[in-house]
Amino acid sequence: MPDDGSSTRFAVFLAGYSSSYSQEKYGGYGQMCIDMLRDPGETWDIIPVLEGMFPSHQQLDEYDGFVLTGSRHDAHGNEEWILQLCDVLRVLHGKQRKVLGICFGHQILARALGGMTGRASVGWELGIRDVTITEALMSKPYALNLHPVLKIIESHQDQVSEIPLGGELLGSSERTRIEIFAVGNHILGIQGHPEFQEDVILDLIESRLALGLISEEMANNAKMSVQETKPDVEALQNICKKFLKN
Repeated sequence: MPDDGSSTRFAVFLAGYSSSYSQEKYGGYGQMCIDMLRDPGETWDIIPVLEGMFPSHQQLDEYDGFVLTGSRHDAHGNEEWILQLCDVLRVLHGKQRKVLGICFGHQILARALGGMTGRASVGWELGIRDVTITEALMSKPYALNLHPVLKIIESHQDQVSEIPLGGELLGSSERTRIEIFAVGNHILGIQGHPEFQEDVILDLIESRLALGLISEEMANNAKMSVQETKPDVEALQNICKKFLKN
């Protein structure tokens, strides 16, 4: 929880654990998000919500913004911590506090605020995908001068099927209609992974193949997309950072 200092404070809601490779090299999903977003002088806390640990409503007010990580868990699931997380997100929405959701975080934001999420009929999305940016995103102060298509690292078998009431569609891809959405100026959901480097997604592809979750053909196609395409990591990270802090 935050200390009594006066620095800008942010909380990362840790919703899932990474592979041993990513944990050892990058410190896991929470640390990846911090490394992507942190500026000097800021205080960042990782709160493992998947373990049932949540700030009180009073403690929520001590943070300037929140980030939701990815997870192997289903955002449409009914585990106690997932339902409690939905409650907390509704509180933050009511307070109009800045919340950035990534992958699972994107999906749970949609669910908590009245949208729909579930298993994707198209199956797994793995590798680097072209995401077409809408004019609505290009007009946002945190996303000016964007290229109309961003190449984004993807790793998911669930997706948002309906944006919450009052939300805006900001990005789509061929197989995932709702790649990016916003509600007002305080909620931003991104299905892709701005915090990942190429080695992280390659490790996930190999681990899912080893577990029999994907076919060898799917794994090869996903690896080829990573090897042949440079993701727009910096552009997507800049969107996240400017959204959360401006």
